[in-house]
Amino acid sequence: MTKSIKYIVSIIVLCFSVSSCNYLDIKPAEVETEDKVYGDILVAQEDLGALYHDILKWTALGAADRLQVDGPFNWADCASDAMIDHWGTTPPTTYFKRQGLTTGYNPLGDWDRDYEEIRKATSFINNVDNVPLTNSQKRTYGVKVKQYKQEARFLRAYVYFDLLRQYGAVPIITSLQDVGANKGNLIVARNSVSEVVNYICTELDAAADSNSPLPDSWLGDTQNYGRVSKSACLALKSRVLLYAASPLFNGNSLYKDIQNSDGKKLFSQSYDKEMWKKAADAADSAIVCAKRGNLYVYSPDPDNPVDNYEKLFYNNSTNPEFILASIQTYGIYEDVSCNSHAGDVQGWGRFSIMQNQVDAYETADGHLPFKMDDDGCIIYDSKGQPEINPQSGYKENGFTHVNQLWDGTSWQSCTDNLIDNNGNEVKDFGSYDLYNMYVNRDPRFYASITFEGAKFRNQTTGMQRCYHYAYWKRKGTTPDLGLQFGDGYPTDNTTNETGYGLRKFLNPNSDIVNWVGTSSNYPLFRMAELYLNKAEALNEYLDAPTQDVYDAINVVRARAGMPLLPITSEDRTKIGMRKRIRNERRVELFFEGHRFWDIKRWMVGAKCLNIPNYRMNSQPSSDELDAASQALGYGNSFADISDPWKTREIGTSIFYKRTVDVNCTFTDKMYLFPIPQTEIDKDKNLVQNYGW
Repeated sequence: MTKSIKYIVSIIVLCFSVSSCNYLDIKPAEVETEDKVYGDILVAQEDLGALYHDILKWTALGAADRLQVDGPFNWADCASDAMIDHWGTTPPTTYFKRQGLTTGYNPLGDWDRDYEEIRKATSFINNVDNVPLTNSQKRTYGVKVKQYKQEARFLRAYVYFDLLRQYGAVPIITSLQDVGANKGNLIVARNSVSEVVNYICTELDAAADSNSPLPDSWLGDTQNYGRVSKSACLALKSRVLLYAASPLFNGNSLYKDIQNSDGKKLFSQSYDKEMWKKAADAADSAIVCAKRGNLYVYSPDPDNPVDNYEKLFYNNSTNPEFILASIQTYGIYEDVSCNSHAGDVQGWGRFSIMQNQVDAYETADGHLPFKMDDDGCIIYDSKGQPEINPQSGYKENGFTHVNQLWDGTSWQSCTDNLIDNNGNEVKDFGSYDLYNMYVNRDPRFYASITFEGAKFRNQTTGMQRCYHYAYWKRKGTTPDLGLQFGDGYPTDNTTNETGYGLRKFLNPNSDIVNWVGTSSNYPLFRMAELYLNKAEALNEYLDAPTQDVYDAINVVRARAGMPLLPITSEDRTKIGMRKRIRNERRVELFFEGHRFWDIKRWMVGAKCLNIPNYRMNSQPSSDELDAASQALGYGNSFADISDPWKTREIGTSIFYKRTVDVNCTFTDKMYLFPIPQTEIDKDKNLVQNYGW
């Protein structure tokens, strides 16, 4: 929490009049006092732009921005069982997955930054009504000032929600603290979880009230697309109440002893079933409002379920599903760093996807491939092998001939040709078969993840390329094949390490060699989440799922071409649908910053984050390579083999094996972050979270 009545604001001009830049046009930072900011409506408007930038926008190379945790390149998903950011030793891997967080260092925590933004938003809300307006400005800004105030109210509520999911009970600061006048103003206690939830919801209700100047949505208004709307306010309320109804905050005995010095309990110990009803009603209200604003579950290519889902995430102007988008103005950075193409076409391959995430995708006929426990967690044995669900017909061993794969723009036959650095074909492998693990899966699997044998067209080459993640020799051979065929065994931090890369959000029209990006916007709230919120809340509230539950989840499944529920007898039970809904969130909302927080609010960390992150065997040992070479009759030493085609066969022969990538550990204290010790040292009324 900041201590000065005068604060520094980044001046970021809202370009309302220029549609090509949406609503943010970043200019160099300036330093202004509150008197200067609220003495001129144009400067005050820039102050609101700064709030948008700091809270909802991620900028290239901006590691300090909030959405480094919660947006594009989000660390939250990398701290879950979905993926890893392998650009060196990243904080989520080092400090969360291996239990390295401390009260003195937490790279995922936003306590200080969030309270700084709360202060700025509060200052704006308290002062914007008093900004002097000329007669001309009154005609332009008379209504806009009221609109700006509600936008800031949403932004402040969003930050309080961020604090809630990180720390649980937190202090609610509703006035500007001035250390110069009274240091006692800074000695505050934590409010209870229920108080925080009620405060956020009250603020959002006010911003979305019928008298509010906010529109239901900004769809069709390219100058304002990305601004807060009524449907955004209600979508946030839906998310807040879903979290509040979940096991972490609804009758969790783990926190029974966490109380303020005056004895005030911070976490309710009574389970309240009605919280689920409130969450379901909130989701319904948000859906109604969004529909009124012409938003809907978008199907850009309904005849092709892979493209129908894939294309949803690289619509760069206005998207009728995005309730609130983080506008990305430097898209080439996403296109390059997330692209798992190898180094010869400038792919940096920042993210490696875990086998744990791959296992979640259903079979094409709608069956869960592996058995799950009652909490919707896949059960792995000590060797990392999940037990196959016999109803699914799923199998891993062996290969199947597949005629075509979608490459992002067209269906392509499954043939594999290798191209040298001059664009000439070196060798044509002809047709190839896919490992059975990758055959007949949910279309969202093919639209979200690249795997051994997957195809993806890139404007860089004008042709589809086949992904190869199995280890084999390349450089130094004749011809020199560079890094073209996948990075195999890692030599730098751009190397994929799991055998799976990211495809979701990548636009095949980007040219990553010539740095021509696409600036895909990032959905902070979208329609599919609301339907999944409703399905989960209703299912938890009822004794058994009703048609309303099925209808809500099926809206999402239908877009992906997945069979509608119920399919099995278990789907007709509360526990069975819990498995389905939780898994549906994992698949539909992959790489959108939900999985990490879902695991925590469901309190399934011991099952999902206390087991290894698995991968394919893309980094085999020398002994494994030698043994494979001997088995194929190519000699006793892999190192002596110079023929890259033979080394490819060797590497592929041992690739398809579940292998530990990260040994993760999790304890109960990790459900909530520790309050920074520096804050507790300054404020004697702050009590620490459980276990820290």
